[in-house]
Amino acid sequence: MNSPPPQRSRHTLVDDAIREILLRIPPDDPASLVRASAVCTTWLETISDPAFFRDYRAFHGASPVLGYLHNKSYESHGVARFDPTGAFCPPVRDRRNWHAADSRHGRVLFYTPREKHADFTVWDPITDRRWGLLTDPKLSEIIETAEDQQEEITWMAAVLCAQDGCDHLGCYDGPFLVAFAGSNELERTTFASFYSSEAAEWSKMISIENPNATSAMEETGHTAVVGNKVYFPRKWSGRIVMYDVGEQELSAINLQDQPCGKLMGEEDGALVFASMGGSKLYVRLMEDGPNGVVARGQRRVVELQTSLPPSALSSTYWMVRKTFVSGGPSVVGFASGAGVIFLNTEAGLFTVEVSSGQTKKVHRKMFVQTVIPYVSFYSREHVRILMPLQSKRGRGDHSHELDTVLHDHAGDRMPLP
Repeated sequence: MNSPPPQRSRHTLVDDAIREILLRIPPDDPASLVRASAVCTTWLETISDPAFFRDYRAFHGASPVLGYLHNKSYESHGVARFDPTGAFCPPVRDRRNWHAADSRHGRVLFYTPREKHADFTVWDPITDRRWGLLTDPKLSEIIETAEDQQEEITWMAAVLCAQDGCDHLGCYDGPFLVAFAGSNELERTTFASFYSSEAAEWSKMISIENPNATSAMEETGHTAVVGNKVYFPRKWSGRIVMYDVGEQELSAINLQDQPCGKLMGEEDGALVFASMGGSKLYVRLMEDGPNGVVARGQRRVVELQTSLPPSALSSTYWMVRKTFVSGGPSVVGFASGAGVIFLNTEAGLFTVEVSSGQTKKVHRKMFVQTVIPYVSFYSREHVRILMPLQSKRGRGDHSHELDTVLHDHAGDRMPLP
């Protein structure tokens, strides 16, 4: 006679139910996850368990968009600003005399020339951890020359995860690379180098000649990363530069026969190009293969006539450096991994989910040429700081300490428990 299966205790069933509830906390509201971890020791231990976060990321799939960065210029200085798209907000939103250059795999890259010990800074907005990078003498000379002769030398930089086989859902604290590419219009050359956080040094500079085409980088454009290949846009539409940091190879790619819009980022191993035409948003995926760059599937068309207010689709005029710039809504950012396009319009800044066409207003009217979306999960490492305080709380009243930690690490917009 077979024995009956063992009965699970009520306590275990309740814990499983709670775990299933916690798994369903929206990833774009990390403040709720922190508040839940402060309820009791059991909830804290569940949320800080590595297995929970593996299941949490698997349950929700793509990382959420937590905010975006853009650069503001004043007469005496510049400011890189982080604007949240939901409840999350970093401890510091404005970085004076910093310039936001790129964001990917849970990190943000800044150009910080006025910092004494960092020409570039990599930042984790959730923990506020920063890594400072000094450039080598040759790279410093190029950047200084570019500041003096803006039309002659232009450059861009990108940050990316350096961990092999990573799914990029929780690699914020792992090794990273910073890829740098620039161009010299007078010498008709394009050059590149990369920084490795593991080696703590820059690679040897490589270069190629461009005798028959302009090589100027689009400094207000977007980069894309597919594997170890980093793609940089040029100023003239239809041309990009590919830098393979693994093989240390640099090449120019001509896309003139492929009318696909501006390079915006990467998605599912392909390059994402986007543009606006009237009330329609056009998105196309392109693959870089042995026979050149080719389209992957049909171009995606998103009709925005009914999802945006009429004023958002009208022509607009912006004052840029004492001159008026006219035009309709423009594509200014793309959240890789989340499939979200940012549109700058007369009615404000909007996000558009490419798959569903759903739109959301995230900022009032402002002129921006580029926004840099920040996409990341709120990791168990960010919750683990609460563990010691939670234990103390059981032995006495330490609610003030707990509130301080919650405020410092979850952002000043988060309601405290």
